[in-house]
Amino acid sequence: ATGLFTRRFAKSNEYTRVIACDYSDSMLTEARRRIRADPEIVTSSTKLDLVRCDVGQIPMKTNSVDVFHAGAAMHCWPEIERSLKEIHRVLTPGGRYFATTFLGNYFANIERAQGSDVDPSMQAFQLFPSADFLRDLLLDAGFEEEKVDVEVVGRGCVIMRCEK
Repeated sequence: ATGLFTRRFAKSNEYTRVIACDYSDSMLTEARRRIRADPEIVTSSTKLDLVRCDVGQIPMKTNSVDVFHAGAAMHCWPEIERSLKEIHRVLTPGGRYFATTFLGNYFANIERAQGSDVDPSMQAFQLFPSADFLRDLLLDAGFEEEKVDVEVVGRGCVIMRCEK
């Protein structure tokens, strides 16, 4: 999206290369604008690339990515199963996947707070019913149970940590 974590990863100088991906050209444009406006990134030794791609068809070789991060994104993916299998495919053995997303009750709480009632058939986000549901998606994608951690924080934020 706007590159918040991309900028943090690049400025940390812990990575030789960071590739930021998004399906939306406008989000990549905004990320590029924010990157150019950040003076710390100019002095970073990290190679930084922005790439437009669909997470369901990642244009990278199998076993080529050490770490994959999806910050507050999974609920926006139209083909969640396919996307998670793609992430697993591109990760190196021992590679790690970190993600944050929201359970369905999070969006329902927002709608109630705003006084709106959205028809579920018009919902733009994936509605994940539970942490167990997300864990099962990760297992179905190829991650091993003992290498998957799914944690619910607060009323609906989910943090996932996986290793291939």
